[in-house]
Amino acid sequence: MIGSLRGIILEKYLTAVLLEVHGVGYRVTLSTHALSACSSQGELFCYIHDHIREDAHELYGFLQSADMELFEQLISISGVGPKVALTILSLGTADTVCRAIMDGDLTRLTSVPGVGKKTAQKIILELKGQLVESDDASGEDHEVVEALQSLGYSASQARDVLKHVPSEITNPSDRVRQALKFLGK
Repeated sequence: MIGSLRGIILEKYLTAVLLEVHGVGYRVTLSTHALSACSSQGELFCYIHDHIREDAHELYGFLQSADMELFEQLISISGVGPKVALTILSLGTADTVCRAIMDGDLTRLTSVPGVGKKTAQKIILELKGQLVESDDASGEDHEVVEALQSLGYSASQARDVLKHVPSEITNPSDRVRQALKFLGK
């Protein structure tokens, strides 16, 4: 699976770029927001979501890891495919889209082609809680949540147990150890 690419932009299309990486050309689909930030020639680094289906192998590129994370949350929603998710990200940065979701801004979300009122409501319903919860965690706690998730705990379990870990413990590995003690009880 491809996680990121750094290369030279050979061609720029309406919705994608042809990125040459060590002699191999990759067609990477970008949001219009990301595409407008790219120069027509020059080097580009992007995070990649490698989307494989029976009939296609597509690469979706993102200039910021937060954009890719939001994209992956969007495509986890039934009825929202990669093309619609990428179009939603064309509204602006991940923060802009998150703010629209957290504010329940149906007008803004339905302004995206392919997103009707029901789909926008589903996006708001399914992501609003996740986005608020992720905002509550500090940078170190985000690291701890990811560590606990890699051990098989859900994100909500990890965030809940972190409420019991004393704030005086600031080292992420110590916070993980303490959290595991509480989860073991």
